[in-house]
Amino acid sequence: MPILALSSHVAVGHVGNAAAVPALERRGHEVWRVDTVCFSNHPGHHKFTGAVREGPEIIELLRGVANHTGWRGLQGIYSGYLGAAETGRAFAGTLDAIEAASPEAVYLCDPVIGDHGRVFVRDGVETAFRERLVPRATIITPNAFELSRLSGHRVKGVADAHDAAVTLLEWGPDVVVATGVPDGDHLAVVAVTAEENWVARAPWHDRPFFGTGDLFAGLFLSHWLEHRAPAPALARTVAGLAVATAATKAAGTVDLALIANLDAITRAAPLEVVALR
Repeated sequence: MPILALSSHVAVGHVGNAAAVPALERRGHEVWRVDTVCFSNHPGHHKFTGAVREGPEIIELLRGVANHTGWRGLQGIYSGYLGAAETGRAFAGTLDAIEAASPEAVYLCDPVIGDHGRVFVRDGVETAFRERLVPRATIITPNAFELSRLSGHRVKGVADAHDAAVTLLEWGPDVVVATGVPDGDHLAVVAVTAEENWVARAPWHDRPFFGTGDLFAGLFLSHWLEHRAPAPALARTVAGLAVATAATKAAGTVDLALIANLDAITRAAPLEVVALR
């Protein structure tokens, strides 16, 4: 069954849809893909070309997909980098139409706002996430910086992430998965629902990787659709990310070594997750 994916695209490298979609497809999903920007490469390389697709173009693309499919049979929805605030507003309307046609569709929202203390999206985008998308989501996957921005909580460790996630559950999501949470010489991923709290840990790398959050979102959505439970979805997603980061580090790049390692990433044996007390 298909998944709608709304996020950024790069011609070279793997971020946004260029990271999430290959993983979703390798996991067996048909993906209806709408790219919010088209850049030559990740802007973190400092030089890039391309442009944001402005709101009217995204609206037309979504209208075309709706006319062609009727949103029938949609199993999942993934949204990531918006590009423009108007895209968030338009997508909220699309979610209304999808709910009417495919009410069982699971919506994972990756609220891409910034990282490492810096907001890198246009004015209005954070508000669109706050007011229109996060409250509609089944699952949200903020990094530690985004979790702090949205919740108003300081996030300096696992306990902070749990408390901030509980705050965001009150907005409407069923699952909050906080990524990149500092935890000594590790990074933690914390998954919180109204009934369960889980944490997985991975070694901290003193180097960047472009696209890990996008890959995480795609993998988690796919594993969630299979298992419908936070612990197995988290265990398998973190395992896939560990394969991806190890392969990328071995390749000496910052762009994910994704394609050559897709089988290993999408089929990685689950890592240990532990319940938070």
